[in-house]
Amino acid sequence: MEPLNEITHGSGRSPDAAADDHAAKADRLRSVIERFAPLVDPPAEDVIAQILTDAGGSPRGRSGRGFASGGMTAAILDVTGGARVSFELAGFGCSDELDYDDFDDDDAYSAAVDQQYLDAEAGVAAVSARLGLPAADDLAVDTLIYYGSRVRMRAGHWAVTVAVVQEGSDLPIQLVVDLSYGADLPARLAQVAPPPAAGTSVDWDAVSSGLGVALPADYRWLADRYGCGTLDRRVSVLPPAELSPPLLGPLVGPLRYMTARTLPVATTADGALVSWVLDHEGQPDQWGLRIRAPGHPDEDLEVGLLQYLVVTLSGAYRARYLPTGTED
Repeated sequence: MEPLNEITHGSGRSPDAAADDHAAKADRLRSVIERFAPLVDPPAEDVIAQILTDAGGSPRGRSGRGFASGGMTAAILDVTGGARVSFELAGFGCSDELDYDDFDDDDAYSAAVDQQYLDAEAGVAAVSARLGLPAADDLAVDTLIYYGSRVRMRAGHWAVTVAVVQEGSDLPIQLVVDLSYGADLPARLAQVAPPPAAGTSVDWDAVSSGLGVALPADYRWLADRYGCGTLDRRVSVLPPAELSPPLLGPLVGPLRYMTARTLPVATTADGALVSWVLDHEGQPDQWGLRIRAPGHPDEDLEVGLLQYLVVTLSGAYRARYLPTGTED
């Protein structure tokens, strides 16, 4: 395994050198993705760590979640009800590092700033093409939705996103590959809870008008294909006609801040209530879930309803309120 190299700036390399670097890292990454692709459910964190180690990664940092190999770094991210690994392939500097006095005029300075992004976008195109994966399905998770320069693909039930990421003008522009469980979920759900022979037809415009909000695409797919109701005698999804308008969130803190609204969407056989958390108003596909069981603290999940059903019915996810050693 090659030692970790200092992340290089795309604007400081020739196009040929950058292309060779992107190709080499994409090849290494493809071998890692191939180890995840056969996994039909999100594995435990120690399993992910072992996969990264077996693929040639060296642990870095004390958390046990960081790895490095061949000029790339990887970080295991905590996702309740899912699994996610973020890979950083290259850095391209940031505009704050450029000294305006080093340029002849405004145009030259602007061109240098633009070139950083152009180099990063060229990296996205090169790496995604080299990986050669099929496009992500419409219901696949989109963890990097807020970054415009991205290519979405999938490997089995894993969403693979290649993107340009920058958290602020004073932070570096990065070429990132995100590997998250949550692709081709309809196929996995059909394995653990086969759909009925015929679905239902819903007037979604009327439903959204009555609720005052548009609903997530995965719920609309579930209602159309499964007709809602109880799945595997464990989770009952409310049909559109039984949904109620969102509830106001509780006021918290000394200044009584209002928290995100919630919208109940399902119940479990053991009495828990599953609600959407409308923390992304106007973007229903980004809503997470809140599990509320009587006598227990709420549990928030950063996954959508379809993924919740998949990992719950498959046994890959176990709610915190359930006692150890019992069946959910």
